[in-house]
Amino acid sequence: MEKFELLYSVLSALHKAGVLCDCILIGSWCQDFYRHMFGNPFQIPAATTTDADLLVPKKMKFKPPVDITAIMKENGFKTEFGLDSKLIKFIHEDFKFEFLTEAGAKSEENVHIFKNLNLAAQELHFMNIPLSYNFVMNFRDITIRIPEPEAFALHKLIVSQRRHNPLKKEKDIATARGLFEYFTTREQHKKRLHQIFNEFSNGWQKKIIEALKNTDIELPS
Repeated sequence: MEKFELLYSVLSALHKAGVLCDCILIGSWCQDFYRHMFGNPFQIPAATTTDADLLVPKKMKFKPPVDITAIMKENGFKTEFGLDSKLIKFIHEDFKFEFLTEAGAKSEENVHIFKNLNLAAQELHFMNIPLSYNFVMNFRDITIRIPEPEAFALHKLIVSQRRHNPLKKEKDIATARGLFEYFTTREQHKKRLHQIFNEFSNGWQKKIIEALKNTDIELPS
């Protein structure tokens, strides 16, 4: 099965379970949705990753319990456990699906248990960016929440500097570069980009400025 269709089957199942609208799709697959929205611009590369990430807010609005682990198994995924025996990833041949959540201000990135979802999600820093800057779009028969493209690009810059894998680091930088090039001739995107940047904390702004210095990228002006 084509990887995007496998991703879509999972999103559709989560949509039917009533939890998708409370979560945020993050990572490279967002690029395919941006391409769909903007008419497949050449500046935004299509996703080539074998990983999909869904951000689960710690304060979800859903009421009844939902067994996400069972939903993943019904879609052909097997479970993968971390060293602490807490479920972290779901595997479907060469495709991985991971649920993430925000680490907040604490220094550690632990595994957070969502009891009402029968799910363990990996905590990561800087997840407040997609949590704070996202929107809802309709795609086929589902409603999905994804980061604003401007926030997504800035987030990619920050994350790129934390990467230990040079290939993933370069991919993050290339994604940010492509989106910035797309924004260059579109005033509404440039305006929103600088608005979001100015709303970031001084610490986040410094990380972005440092990332720009370490690459050949400039913020569209």
